[in-house]
Amino acid sequence: MFTFHNILSYLRWQAQARDRQGHRIHSPFLYSLITNNLHQSLKADWVADAERYRRQLLTDRSIVNVTDYGTGSRFGGNGQRRVRDIARHSSTSPRDGRLLCNLATAMQCRNILELGTNLGLGTLYLAHSGSCEQVVTIEGCPTLSQMADRAFKKLGISNITTINDRFENALPKVLADMPAIDLLFIDGNHSYQPTIDYFNHCLTAAHNDSVFIIDDIHKDIEMERAWQEIAENERVTLSLDFYTMGVVFFRSQLSRQTICLRY
Repeated sequence: MFTFHNILSYLRWQAQARDRQGHRIHSPFLYSLITNNLHQSLKADWVADAERYRRQLLTDRSIVNVTDYGTGSRFGGNGQRRVRDIARHSSTSPRDGRLLCNLATAMQCRNILELGTNLGLGTLYLAHSGSCEQVVTIEGCPTLSQMADRAFKKLGISNITTINDRFENALPKVLADMPAIDLLFIDGNHSYQPTIDYFNHCLTAAHNDSVFIIDDIHKDIEMERAWQEIAENERVTLSLDFYTMGVVFFRSQLSRQTICLRY
């Protein structure tokens, strides 16, 4: 549900957003990323499987128990919810899924970490990116974690490791086993302090070519504050605001800038 804040933030973003074709972009790296990578079509076979799974979820009226640790969740709290409502309101859209996949492919990401599996749609797009060797995805809710894991197995996806635990509990071991993160997708607990904490914790495993993606950066004032602080981090050189998601790069070769970009 859109709030007055969402409307104002979207109008502000629209006034600043650059053209999706790369006009007025002076960075050779960013121009190449936009024109050669971000709008690439994805292979029809696995996309069809992922979107068939989405359609099944959107028609699933069954009620499941949801354990929600995120104070900034779209739903908030724990309780019973219909699967179709979770899929409609909390899952990665096809458009954002394509952006995730194309970013991971463009940056040749092999080791990917996702915080917030939900029903696994975003995970599927990440797992099919060009160089991906493994996606480690963490989900606090046992029900959602089990549903996503069953879907991955049914679809024959072998490069996804699903962990059912709270992020703060799972991260130390995951980062010990994955000392370098090529891509991080923060898609859970959409509130200021947890987002900052997860970013800073994972920053220890970032390298020059890493890309970190934060979902729902304009959800509310808290998330906009978190996004601004992340974009201003001393290690971040390029920040892209796609409105639904924010993307940061750490490449030392780039001049420091923040750009709102249509997609």
